[in-house]
Amino acid sequence: MFGKTSFFDKEMKRAEKSARAFAKRNRKEAKEVEAIMNGKKKPSMDYFEDTNRSGSAGNDTLQFFMGFLLLGGGLYWLLNSFTVTSGIGGFGGMYSLFGMHISGGVMLIPLLVGIGLIFFLDGKKRFIGYSVAALGLLVIVISLLSSLNFHAKYGNTLYVYVLMFGMIFAGAALLIKSSFKKKS
Repeated sequence: MFGKTSFFDKEMKRAEKSARAFAKRNRKEAKEVEAIMNGKKKPSMDYFEDTNRSGSAGNDTLQFFMGFLLLGGGLYWLLNSFTVTSGIGGFGGMYSLFGMHISGGVMLIPLLVGIGLIFFLDGKKRFIGYSVAALGLLVIVISLLSSLNFHAKYGNTLYVYVLMFGMIFAGAALLIKSSFKKKS
């Protein structure tokens, strides 16, 4: 401890420096206030400026929760205003893929061949098996999705859709805005 500055000494020097800077700012502000009081200077609006530079005032947490509620409410409303039916298992168990009717067993062939290739091929050639299996799975998913039918429950109007999608997009915008706002 002899000959070296201790942690306490460094902290004291830092605190003294901070106190001097604070006193200097206070003297400057006191001179400005005195000049304003004596009528030598017009008051500036610097002290009353909005420090929120984003263009909108408000609490970030409140914006986040309002966005969450709007997005959740809009999505709930949208998903509950349709009924979904499928043509799967209909006449003869036929699936529809790009307008062609294909039986379920035929659609499984690429997936099963891909799985077989995964176990049959070695090394870098297994990529072929994974690709064929992924393609087979993609064909099945596309055929399932293309056979779904959506029907509006309540005979929704354009006004209802504008409200639903307006809630969804406003909520998403508030969530994104409050989540990615830069703190200054």
